[in-house]
Amino acid sequence: MRGISAQVGTPPQNIVLLPWAELNNTIIYNNEPYCKNDTMYSEESCIVERGGLFNEQDSTSYTEADTLIEAGGATTETTFKGSVYGIKNLPSRSIGAIDTLKLEGAAELPNFPFGIPTSNWDTSHTTLSALGLGRNSTYLNALRKAEKITSRVWSIFWGIFGDENPIDGSLILGGYDEMKVMGDNYTAPLVYDHFDGSQGCWTGMRVTVTDIKVNFAGGTNTSIFPSGTALHCCIDPAHHLLMEAPMDHIENFKSIADIDGTHSTTDLHWMALQPSIRKQFTGDLTFYLESGLEIRVPNNQFVFPETEIDKDGSRVQNLTRQNILINSVEDEAPILGRYFLTAAYLMVNQDAGTFTLWKANATEDSKPVRVFDQETGDKCGDTASGVIQPSASATGSTPGSDDQGNTDINNPSGRVIGGAVAGSVTGAALIALGVYYVLRRHRKEPKDTYYYYPAQEDMQRSDVHEMDSSPRVIKEDRKTNVF
Repeated sequence: MRGISAQVGTPPQNIVLLPWAELNNTIIYNNEPYCKNDTMYSEESCIVERGGLFNEQDSTSYTEADTLIEAGGATTETTFKGSVYGIKNLPSRSIGAIDTLKLEGAAELPNFPFGIPTSNWDTSHTTLSALGLGRNSTYLNALRKAEKITSRVWSIFWGIFGDENPIDGSLILGGYDEMKVMGDNYTAPLVYDHFDGSQGCWTGMRVTVTDIKVNFAGGTNTSIFPSGTALHCCIDPAHHLLMEAPMDHIENFKSIADIDGTHSTTDLHWMALQPSIRKQFTGDLTFYLESGLEIRVPNNQFVFPETEIDKDGSRVQNLTRQNILINSVEDEAPILGRYFLTAAYLMVNQDAGTFTLWKANATEDSKPVRVFDQETGDKCGDTASGVIQPSASATGSTPGSDDQGNTDINNPSGRVIGGAVAGSVTGAALIALGVYYVLRRHRKEPKDTYYYYPAQEDMQRSDVHEMDSSPRVIKEDRKTNVF
């Protein structure tokens, strides 16, 4: 499963976390993982889909409160229309866990409060435990309080899939990766609202898409938009598809691509468009944003073989069936999901109340840049490197105004945003990790049951890949550094 490698408890237990833009709390599954509604359910497949499970009884540093609120977690979660319904009950109905948490490449946080769910709260098919990075994120707040980062900023690139030149994704805490961005950017205020309101959405990141074109190999580009329309899409990095759009748009896509078919029923790509065997789709998709950004997503980043986790925990693919990671919705929110971030780079600044989008530069090179608010920049002076991003109110832009356009944060000097300031950026690898659970080994050695694999060993491949139970060593050049 693709996510962030993390360790929880003492001795450390390996799990995989998925970043959630709207969650304030971090939610980690224990040995009651609520997978039994899955079509291919087994104990092994469940543990793989959850990215490993936390056994609190095996942690000597674990303490517990009756609820997540009593443990010190955030008291409220997102309740806006469009978000996962079960989120709102997490603070009051989760077990209040307190233990050590460490993301790979980031600082260790002792006595960190997180929730252990007591119900199947997540109906969105994200499957993994959740790292809350919302506006009152307990994780970002803890790093900031411990002075491990100097701003509650996080940035994400989902990575590149494929047999040739796969690239790990990245999550940067306290700044962004200058090498992963290119061209002009778009910065706008975070506006939290119902998706069908006049502005904003549940993640705070709503963008207007003025067109989506199918790009064919011969050079033909054809729009799927009904004439004179635009889409207000919510960017949701946890969402498991590239896009969800109204029925008219998807029907136009199917007609232009000359495909028919149904929808996938496997958990990994739930409800992805699944064309018939007779016709395969080979084109790209380009998204045209009102801000002027054009994001072209290559075919091999959103069209994959039908994939599921088998009952023995292995990844099984049907190479004769495609999953196109788009879906139609009616009376629901249009969404740009995680696979949009294979071609776009996203930065969220909770201190400034803004989000920024670039066209992604798919490279393994990395150069983290610190980002600060004005107050921190004034305290630090101009003796070190970094950029200042003013708060949304300080820019003069208001939600829905016409001037909330491009800002030159992509310039390495950051001179348009502000002066050079000091601070700390923490880098955490968002890498493809296969978690394989061995029941036989679990019975003998319960504290060492999860095995992690480098990115190229997992995810979508051109052949059926069944992972064995032998631990693999991640190469040194794939590890991340703390800055």
